[in-house]
Amino acid sequence: IHFGIIGASIAAASLPARALVITYTDRDAFLAALSSSSTDNYNDLSSGFVTTPLNRTITGYTYNATATGGLFADTVNGSMVLSTDYPDTALTLNFTAGAPTAVGGYFFNTDINYNVVNSVITVTAYPGASAQSVLTGSATNFFGWLDDSGTPFTSLVIAPSSGSYPTVDNLVLGQAAPAAQVPGPLPVLGLVVAFSFSRRLRSRIAAARHR
Repeated sequence: IHFGIIGASIAAASLPARALVITYTDRDAFLAALSSSSTDNYNDLSSGFVTTPLNRTITGYTYNATATGGLFADTVNGSMVLSTDYPDTALTLNFTAGAPTAVGGYFFNTDINYNVVNSVITVTAYPGASAQSVLTGSATNFFGWLDDSGTPFTSLVIAPSSGSYPTVDNLVLGQAAPAAQVPGPLPVLGLVVAFSFSRRLRSRIAAARHR
């Protein structure tokens, strides 16, 4: 028996749980980790230029989309998507109501004709500046973020590769399912019992050695 391990275990048990932002690249796994969610598929938009900010409301949440020079909506593979009117311009989504603790969606780059471009797309979630980046030519490239501390996300910044347009589809806003409860500090009585137990063991071990 290593008595230092017992003391270390007691000290570790008294530490508070640390917040953790979990990232996802699988949409089904992301949705399975949520207690509730709403999806914006942009099907109510018409193809063409969209002034910024674009205010959006889905069940339980509101947000706005902004980009320097304005936004543009059109279809990719038959699905309406939201993008920017100019290349090399970040698309920012600001979450204004509903306090989502989970955000996700399909993120990719397109060219001027709304063809998907095989290039690097980078999306950063705030607060925390948690970024995901990948080289992809898929319109179903999924990124998701979940904050298990209950801290709401405030925005996403979608940055394109050079010469392309950042594009989003099927944006998901939701609430993370409650995390498993982490044991808190041991009560004082528990500490006394733990240390008394270790000392009793130590006495028994010492007595055994002298037999």
